[in-house]
Amino acid sequence: MPKIIVTSRYMKSGSKQKSNYVKYIAARESVVTAKSNMPNAPATQKQKDLISSLLKEFPESKNSFEYTDYTANPTQKTASDFISEILESNADQTAAKENYVGYLANRPKAVKFGTHGLFSQEDTPVDLNAVIKEISSHAGNVWTHVVSLRREDAQKMGYDNLDAWKELIKRQIPNIARWSKIDLANLKWYAAFHDKETNPHVHIIVYSTDPKEGFLTKRGIEKIRSGFANDIYHDELYHLYGQQTNVRNQIKNLTAFQVAARHNNFRHKNHSF
Repeated sequence: MPKIIVTSRYMKSGSKQKSNYVKYIAARESVVTAKSNMPNAPATQKQKDLISSLLKEFPESKNSFEYTDYTANPTQKTASDFISEILESNADQTAAKENYVGYLANRPKAVKFGTHGLFSQEDTPVDLNAVIKEISSHAGNVWTHVVSLRREDAQKMGYDNLDAWKELIKRQIPNIARWSKIDLANLKWYAAFHDKETNPHVHIIVYSTDPKEGFLTKRGIEKIRSGFANDIYHDELYHLYGQQTNVRNQIKNLTAFQVAARHNNFRHKNHSF
């Protein structure tokens, strides 16, 4: 089955040190864009040094598609893609809440739903400024989820457009509420679809209107991941299970045939006496 990456964690207000660190990384000449004149040239030493530093700060970045591509083929482009992925996937850890919400809504790859990329349960435009104020002043826990597919898998499964991701999230919200220990009536969420070249993905922000409500365990995170995976790959799983059932039936029929053959052979030998 094609790989799906789902990350879930608390949103933390970024410290000044980390915020400055991200600005420093983004501005360095070692961040080579896809428009480089030599994108397929070997990764520069500055890129390698920066990636080494980033991995010490964000070791979970090794789970990304971009890290796999970079280690398999360490070019300037794959290095740049990996650096950009680290910055994006860790924005919730390095920026203040209000900056993070604005970033999701207005990032260049964010597919716009009205004047920005933020959407929610209702198919009506979201007041971005109101949401920024709402989340930044929220006293309770706020969780972020990122669901990501490789481009070829997203296209194969039909998740290369905004509408498909919106409907997917809506279907999975009850599951997210359940495993986040949040009453569905109290749950609020916002999301943005980023149509990235290498891996289309969605960022989801979830919290409860009751600041005291909500608790997400490792098991809950895995259940949320499984919910998305099973939904996205439902047809493939159905086909796979169908194949497995057919194989089991064939084995069962073959076993029955062999038992019957041995029984008939035994009877024949006894009869011959």
